[in-house]
Amino acid sequence: MILCTIVVAGELDARFGDAVEGMTLTAADGRTELVGTLTDQAQVQGVLHQLFDLGLEVVSFSTTTGEPADPRGSHGRG
Repeated sequence: MILCTIVVAGELDARFGDAVEGMTLTAADGRTELVGTLTDQAQVQGVLHQLFDLGLEVVSFSTTTGEPADPRGSHGRG
């Protein structure tokens, strides 16, 4: 499993949550953070392609392998 954190420019609303399956969206300060546990690199690439197809600018991207107890408190920003 891969814990993935992606930050995109702009504050996305809940309708984008359906477009990026498996990711939790949190919008603030002109950016949206997407956090989720993905199964493999292929799924990570799929999410990045979805964001590209939606025309979103990726501001930062980070991954951590394994499943931390609290994903919100264990990721960094790039």
